[in-house]
Amino acid sequence: MTSESSNQCLPRNVQLRSKRDYADVYANGVRVRGKYMRIVAAPTTKEVGARMGLSVGRKFESSAVSRNRVRRVLREAFRLQRQQLPALDLILIPNARGRSYRTPIIEDELLRLCADAWSKIEQG
Repeated sequence: MTSESSNQCLPRNVQLRSKRDYADVYANGVRVRGKYMRIVAAPTTKEVGARMGLSVGRKFESSAVSRNRVRRVLREAFRLQRQQLPALDLILIPNARGRSYRTPIIEDELLRLCADAWSKIEQG
């Protein structure tokens, strides 16, 4: 792997990987809803900044190809905006069936929803 391609990947340490990570975020997180997705956000316990997990189930879309495309778009939007996001553990859940998921649109919504979630967390 070249250094150029390693800058363009999403490292494992910024992904929610375990069942426990997801359970902690769902138990302690705040929920914010947007046009294209919902997020569950909790303050992170790690020193790596924002971390992300995905929840794209069959209820969202029966076609695995479509679900995987939405996953790729959500992952890419997070990767591109990760440095601007507050230190939160995020679970991204798409909610707009039949809409066109495009990375620039999702990036804008992700930034807005994270700001809303951060303000909710700070308010207590």
